[in-house]
Amino acid sequence: MRLSLKPLFYIAHFVKLNVLDPGHDDLVNKTNRQYNPQLINLDMVVNVEQSHIHSLIFTKNSTMHPIRVKESLDEILKLSAL
Repeated sequence: MRLSLKPLFYIAHFVKLNVLDPGHDDLVNKTNRQYNPQLINLDMVVNVEQSHIHSLIFTKNSTMHPIRVKESLDEILKLSAL
């Protein structure tokens, strides 16, 4: 008889990123963007794209409205490897 071992717990993979304030309007305030540090669960990320100003994080829950963060793709990649 073969036993399968299941993990006893699961640890999410979080990374701390600077998320654009949801109340911020880029059209009105282009030079003084407000960012809030937040923990992003990388296990929920579907895709990350670079835009002109921000990186856009698409999650399983928010495919229509991505999370806009200050960090570049390379910075996010480095942080995710820690």
